[in-house]
Amino acid sequence: DLVGIAPTAEEARAFTRLSGTDKRACLIEALLQRPEFAAFWALKWSDLLRSEERTLDQKGVQNFHRWIRQSIAEGKPMDEFVRELIGGRGSTYASPAANYYRANRDPVARAEATAQVFLGTRLQCAQCHSHPFDRWTQDDYYNWTALFSRVQYKVLENRRQDSNDSHEFKGEQIVYVARKGEVKNPRTGKAAAPHMLGESV
Repeated sequence: DLVGIAPTAEEARAFTRLSGTDKRACLIEALLQRPEFAAFWALKWSDLLRSEERTLDQKGVQNFHRWIRQSIAEGKPMDEFVRELIGGRGSTYASPAANYYRANRDPVARAEATAQVFLGTRLQCAQCHSHPFDRWTQDDYYNWTALFSRVQYKVLENRRQDSNDSHEFKGEQIVYVARKGEVKNPRTGKAAAPHMLGESV
């Protein structure tokens, strides 16, 4: 489960020969130090963070994956990892964490992905009506989405191969915070007020 591979027969036999009560904890600690741990979990995180060549291009995917893998290998705390992703700005080549926003190209995609991946909350239902099975209202949805309304990107060049595919990007992009930007709440017809989920308005 930690390294994505089954133990060899000899590794399994060696484990059963151990007699200490902390043998499981020692094995876990040893597995966490293996390079396979970082490789396996970088693959899982790359899937969660939508790292794929069509939107990030080959260089963007490689840089993003390398950054994720290095973060795991060096034992970067999860809060720091998430802070770097959410705060990612600059060139998607030079600042690999900025690729999080390149993969999520608009405020709605960013809000829904961030809520699901980092808060364990699916908000999609609240886009059209208050959530039927959770506490989130339509106002909560748009106020949360408004937090991402000023995150913008500039396409420096796009050498896409399929000119009919507007979602394919090939080339460096710059992620930045714009001076203006808003999300309109369709229920009120007004600009949503940026708020964290669960924060009283």
